[in-house]
Amino acid sequence: MCVAAGITFAQTPEEKAALKAAEKEAKTQVAQGIKLRDEIDLLYNASQAELAKGDKAKLDLVAKNSQQINEKAIEANKLLTTALESGNIVAKKRFDPCRALDNVSTHLINSQLALAKQNEPFDTLLFAKAVDGVCTGCYGQIEYGNIKDYEQGPMVKEAYAKMPRLMVNYAYLCIFYAQGKNLEGAIDAYDKYVNFDKNYPKVATEDMRKNPPYPFAPLASNIYYIAYTQQRYDVCEKYYEQALQYDDEDNRKFVVSSHSQIYLAQGDTAKWVKSVEDMLFNDPTGPNAEIATQNLLAYYIKKSNKAMGDFADKVLADNPNNKMANYGKGHSLFFDEKYDEAFTYFQKTIELDPDFADGQNMCGMSLYRQAGDNYFKYIDKKKFKTSAELSAAEEKYVMSLYRQAVPYFETCRTLAPDESGQWAGPLQTIYRNLGEKAKAAELDVYMK
Repeated sequence: MCVAAGITFAQTPEEKAALKAAEKEAKTQVAQGIKLRDEIDLLYNASQAELAKGDKAKLDLVAKNSQQINEKAIEANKLLTTALESGNIVAKKRFDPCRALDNVSTHLINSQLALAKQNEPFDTLLFAKAVDGVCTGCYGQIEYGNIKDYEQGPMVKEAYAKMPRLMVNYAYLCIFYAQGKNLEGAIDAYDKYVNFDKNYPKVATEDMRKNPPYPFAPLASNIYYIAYTQQRYDVCEKYYEQALQYDDEDNRKFVVSSHSQIYLAQGDTAKWVKSVEDMLFNDPTGPNAEIATQNLLAYYIKKSNKAMGDFADKVLADNPNNKMANYGKGHSLFFDEKYDEAFTYFQKTIELDPDFADGQNMCGMSLYRQAGDNYFKYIDKKKFKTSAELSAAEEKYVMSLYRQAVPYFETCRTLAPDESGQWAGPLQTIYRNLGEKAKAAELDVYMK
């Protein structure tokens, strides 16, 4: 009779025969797996004995043994895993196959990690099976072993000590899958890593989640990146918050900007704007404020210069030290030919970040444009009685602006040597007007 949920079902002779055959097959698989484990142990011990002798002539034998160990471990892992997953082994009979599965899977993990360290071909799928196998086998000894038993007790204690150290193998596996751009594999490994304490509650510790052997965030960031490149936006959404926890500036910029781009890729501009604005205004001084501002400035400038300026004003009201908002406000004023006002905002950007090449360049450009055709806006002609006096004052004013602009352009030149289109032209003009012909001539190479 078969009992399920309080209901009794009669088994046909065929069903009884099938169950008996399945139990026999599982028992055979366990016996074969344990036999292979024992053969592996003999080969391993023989290799260790030869290595201890230091006889180089025996190295071929050691290599041959290693190959056989790997082949037998693969077969044993398969047999034991199949048997344990079949459900046809009763609890009191599960300790020995779990012990064997732990043993053979450990051999496989060590062999694959050795290959990875030597930058040799590495079987990620085999490593994954080995990691699952060693965790299943090790934890199975804890679940089904008797710690008070003379023989099983030391093995159970060993499994308790070993189990927390196995967690990091899922981090390694996630990294290996990510390197191969295998998104589903990386997700599976990451989820097993993050949920290790939940999957194996008898060995769970507070440190497993708070202080894991390898931080969670870089792994989540890798998954997010692969998912984005493969346009798996559902995965991006799932791992977005976790990926943001990775404290790396380049990563944060990519995650924030790409996350908003997902909505654009899906044709939902309104949702994109809302998501980025929410991120910005919910935490105006947070680590993502600058990149969010930059993205929205690019959006608003497509509407109009005024729209960009108004948006910058809104951001600056919450955070006057937002570099990109100052930059955006400066640009809106610059486009309106209010160069002196624009300079104030550009100057603020480089006070906040002296290595901000665009800010240095636009400080120089604001002064350069003031010295150009619009310089007359900044000179009160009524103060001068003759045109000669006015011309002298104008020349003095223009030359002063040129000299003030030089350090900004030169700093930009140092910070962004490959962006000569920003600084070379105006800088050469300034040097010529200042009569510094040699310095002007040095810039000819950039004027092709």
